[in-house]
Amino acid sequence: MLPEALTPHRSYAEWLRALPGYANQIRFSRLLPARPPQCVPYDGAYAGVLEVLGLEPFAHQAEAFRVLEAGRNLVMATPTASGKSLVFQVPTLKAMLEGHSVLFLYPTKALARDQLERLRDLAEPFGLQDRVHAYDGDTPAPKRRQARERARALLTNPDMLHFGILPRHTDWAHFLARLAFVVVDELHYYRGVFGTHVALLLRRLLRVAQHYGAHPQLIAASATIQNPQEHAEHLFGEAFTCVSAETRPTPREFVLWVPRALDKQGLARRSANMEAAELAVYAAESGLKTLIFAGSRKTAELIGLYAKTSPAGECIRTYRAGYTARERRALEAAFRAGEVRVLVSTSALELGIDIGDLDAVVLVGYPGSINAFWQRAGRAGRSGRRALVLWIPREDPLDEYFLHRPELLLASAPEAAVADPFNPYLYPPHLHCAARELPLEPHEPLYKPALAGPGFRERGGRIYTTRRAPHREIVLRGEGATFTLKLADGTVLGHLDERQAYWEAHPGAIYLHQGEAYLVRNLDLEAREVVLLPSLEDYYTQPRAETEILVKSGEALAPGVWVGRVVLKERVVGYVKRRYVTESVLEEAPLELPELSFETEAIWFHPPEAVPPERLPSAMHALEHTLIGLLPLFVLAERRDIGGVSYPVYPHPLPSEGGPTIFIYDGYPGGVGYARAAAQRFNRWVQAARDLLAECPCAEGCPRCVLSPKCGNGNQYLDKSGALELAQVLAGPSGTPEPLN
Repeated sequence: MLPEALTPHRSYAEWLRALPGYANQIRFSRLLPARPPQCVPYDGAYAGVLEVLGLEPFAHQAEAFRVLEAGRNLVMATPTASGKSLVFQVPTLKAMLEGHSVLFLYPTKALARDQLERLRDLAEPFGLQDRVHAYDGDTPAPKRRQARERARALLTNPDMLHFGILPRHTDWAHFLARLAFVVVDELHYYRGVFGTHVALLLRRLLRVAQHYGAHPQLIAASATIQNPQEHAEHLFGEAFTCVSAETRPTPREFVLWVPRALDKQGLARRSANMEAAELAVYAAESGLKTLIFAGSRKTAELIGLYAKTSPAGECIRTYRAGYTARERRALEAAFRAGEVRVLVSTSALELGIDIGDLDAVVLVGYPGSINAFWQRAGRAGRSGRRALVLWIPREDPLDEYFLHRPELLLASAPEAAVADPFNPYLYPPHLHCAARELPLEPHEPLYKPALAGPGFRERGGRIYTTRRAPHREIVLRGEGATFTLKLADGTVLGHLDERQAYWEAHPGAIYLHQGEAYLVRNLDLEAREVVLLPSLEDYYTQPRAETEILVKSGEALAPGVWVGRVVLKERVVGYVKRRYVTESVLEEAPLELPELSFETEAIWFHPPEAVPPERLPSAMHALEHTLIGLLPLFVLAERRDIGGVSYPVYPHPLPSEGGPTIFIYDGYPGGVGYARAAAQRFNRWVQAARDLLAECPCAEGCPRCVLSPKCGNGNQYLDKSGALELAQVLAGPSGTPEPLN
């Protein structure tokens, strides 16, 4: 059944084909039938709570309850809208009734606040609603005191756990001593650098809880990832039992929508952003409650800007990280109430924040992973009606790869999540925090002397830190100090980390916010402030950067493929002005900004002598771009998390044979395992690059195969045919692509 506004159409595809100006953009469509879960009888330890709530569990929920009854740690790995929350809400209510406490960890304040109201509603029949509290940066001082004194269920986030609870754990002694469960929702979110921080944070939490005599059971919940049990065990350092189920409560219609061709050959396409803006207008006019996912803040703002000019523009808004909490909550409420019909969002709404039932989800570009694709698609279809999931490919290697293989997109398994709790860059600061919270014992599992580094001293057989405030030295999200975005009158628009500030808010940049354009008047490095002015310019900006790599050590993980520690030096050296809508380049301007330098991990290899020497640098550069674009097919990383550099002659010593070298590196201090995981999948990775380069119909290279929006030299000196020749030699014989992972 479709929404009433689409009558008499029999499918979303039929409605889309009937839109004004339709030009055969639908390349592929498929109905994904519903697979509703089945309820089962249950008479276990939680039956009394379920009876009061008037609920009968699904089969996978009953199985999860039995795991918890047996005293085991549980990880739930089921699709969106499959009832994961009930699996930890019911045990929480029982624990609260028995006088115990439960700690919930959510990745964002917004999600914790959303879940707070749901848990309070469930707790009301038991008279426990005033025992459920949120504790985050937005909690006023009186309510913080109430939470410490009254809470039996506490909903917080990693930042507040790190800065507000563990350093002051004596204030929470009563709560921690009664801790029955630790619940971590959205487990898949904790990967990469943030996941590594959270893994160390969770181990510190369990250590402090045990100090007060508590040994809580652990419950983790995630949308489906390839390695839920392994990932939970890496994060907590404890054994887990996994319960999974393949359910789909409502049918979804998947549509592949290719931007309309601008030439007879179909080589040039209209901007995916313009297509999304036009579809946003049609959805708003038809009364379809629609969520449009964009791959970046700038893309979301551009779509919102383009759609704003239509008569329906007032009910189309943007939503992303970087907005103030008040702005985000107002948008969520307006969307739930129907005052806003279409919301253009970044991954900020990938999580399960309650924004009501949705008719449609539009994905502008492949989101970087199969996991994220289904997480976003799962936001639609919670009302029982058929929902639309529409994907618009961008000019991007990943998108082009799946454009030719939509069946592969639907059939591929989700990727494995990566988090390394003993990352040599991130581990020592957390160990100092742990030692400040409670002196370390030499035999503790958390204590790794080889990784600890300086700043510790032993006294009386215990290990102490010499740092006075180690908690303040850690940035859990992003890199470096936070920059505040301000208007000239002092109004705060949001925040950026140091790297984002250099890339997005450098002097002369156009910064987009809520569909409005602002010109960066000043980037104050000492005050950590960015001053913005309203802009009437008809362009936006993209940065240009230069990168250098120095190899410190390396090991061969496959024939001719090396992984090792490197020092990355990066500097933003200029920016390009691009016209709105056409996205044509107007001019390029130079910049002088500080260099960012940090140690990380990289994979490197030496390409074969498959092209003449004079073509090799451009061929290597093109192949590097294609490999970076395709790496998220094989590693759960976003494209911005990785980078690359090509050297026709590497000028520094190498543990490998030297000569022409292509580096692909982790874009975060310390590295988080992306390079190592890429090396283990090198053959399939290079084969995918070969196939994409062979299939792309352009003659000299385009954004769908070798051009990169992150290229430091503006995509100069790229040889697509040379890259294909290198990839053919590296990849070996061709074969039929199989589902990934």
